[in-house]
Amino acid sequence: MTNLIRDYFESRAPGWDSRMPAHLDETLRQLVAVFAAEFGAAQAILEIGTGTGALIPCLLERAPAARLVSLDLARAMLRQASQRCPGARLVQGDVHTLPFSSAAARSFDLVVCHNSFPHFADKPRALAEMRRVLRPGGQVLILHNNSRERVNAIHSQAGAPIAHDQLPSGGEMRALLIEAEYRAVWVEDAADHYLAGGQRA
Repeated sequence: MTNLIRDYFESRAPGWDSRMPAHLDETLRQLVAVFAAEFGAAQAILEIGTGTGALIPCLLERAPAARLVSLDLARAMLRQASQRCPGARLVQGDVHTLPFSSAAARSFDLVVCHNSFPHFADKPRALAEMRRVLRPGGQVLILHNNSRERVNAIHSQAGAPIAHDQLPSGGEMRALLIEAEYRAVWVEDAADHYLAGGQRA
């Protein structure tokens, strides 16, 4: 399934940004502003599912002194991100097996997943990998700038291979985070966004 998802995004990367709403930059700035304190305090941030890098400028604005690493499964998406954000630290990799050795683990203060969580085939394993690279006290933030209903409808209408890539309900997300051994778990399943997070002990 991972290869199918990779191929899907590889093929759509060149025209991806043309499909996005014109006001997306401001929407993302507002989304990130909610976590100004967390980003301001972070020294190292891992962004998972960066796509064409739309969130990178917002993260750099909020955390200009932090080391930001942005990862994506699709190389073609990363090529678009490099054009948008020259000099960005971009890594091709799979969230289920993050390309950071045990020696490099526990090196991030924040792990951010923006509009990517539904595409993780094994969500418990993905959350475990994100926890592995977090420092004690570090946080995972799962951010969507659309409602769960809207996200799930978009994916259903897109067809294979992402038709069944769905955001879990609030209760299901809480359970996933707790089972992955996060603490201080929270979910905000709202009419125009979906946010969730937890902290590594």
